[in-house]
Amino acid sequence: MEPFKQAMIDKYKDGPDGWAIRGETIHDWLDQHLKGKEPSVPEKWAPWIDALLDQQFFDGAEVLATEYRVVDPLKSCAGSFDFLIKKDGYIQIGDLKTVSSKRAVAARKPATAQLGAYASMLSRQGIFPDIAITLVVGPEKVKLIEQSVGTCLEAWEEAWGKFQATQPDF
Repeated sequence: MEPFKQAMIDKYKDGPDGWAIRGETIHDWLDQHLKGKEPSVPEKWAPWIDALLDQQFFDGAEVLATEYRVVDPLKSCAGSFDFLIKKDGYIQIGDLKTVSSKRAVAARKPATAQLGAYASMLSRQGIFPDIAITLVVGPEKVKLIEQSVGTCLEAWEEAWGKFQATQPDF
């Protein structure tokens, strides 16, 4: 990552309005919501959560997993995806991304390689998603990015290959 980009991430991460607390709060809310609970909506983050509720993406979906941890022991790599649902006969693996503004919703790119990593790790358990979803939410706006799992797996393998190329030989 370029130093400027890392500096901007660090600058806006912490504090009561930082992206870390925003992401954690909205992810926790979604986790509880998908489990059928009625979590309270923190007033500060209501424009994000209300936008998610208005989207109706999860209506009619069977929730298979939320905040699910997966691992690839051969790569010594792990992570947690945000949701796995079955909707209209398709298994969909997804990741929620929170952003600070409506403009940032439009600009946010999909989590292609990240979703590929999750799908790859999930396949080790015999579960093969059909569709990968990046669900981007900002204040009063949501963008749903749907991708083929194959595209995501290819991006993951490419990213892993680049990472491996930078590792020292032992």
